[in-house]
Amino acid sequence: MIVVYVAGPFRASTQWEIAENIRRAERYGLMVAENRAMPLIPHANTAHFHGLMDEQFWLDGTLDLLKRCDGAVFIPGWLRSRGCAREWSACDEHEIPRLNLDAHDSPRPAIARFLSDLLHNG
Repeated sequence: MIVVYVAGPFRASTQWEIAENIRRAERYGLMVAENRAMPLIPHANTAHFHGLMDEQFWLDGTLDLLKRCDGAVFIPGWLRSRGCAREWSACDEHEIPRLNLDAHDSPRPAIARFLSDLLHNG
C-alpha cells in the first residue's frame, strides 16, 4: 500500500487555530484514503502534544516520517509554514514525489491523479 505524507501548517497563535490546522490536514488525509492510499498525518498523530517537547524534536521527527513515505501532499496554506518548507526540500533531497495543492482549485481530482501516477510509476 502506498503511504502518503500530508504536509500543512500545524503551529498557530492560538489553540483554536492549531485545532483548525489539524482538522484541515485530516480532511485532506481522508481524500488520500478515499483513493486507497494510507495517509500519514503528523498533525493528528501528535495533536495534543503541543508544548510538551521542544519544537525541534517535532520538526526532526516529522522529517524522519516523511522520508519513509512514498509521496507527499502539500495542502493549501503550506507555503506559510517553516516546517513545510523543510519538508518540501526534503522531498527534493530524497526524491519523494509531491503534490502542491496550493496550485490546484480542485483537490480531489488532483489527489486522485497524483496517487494513480504514484501507483503506476512508483
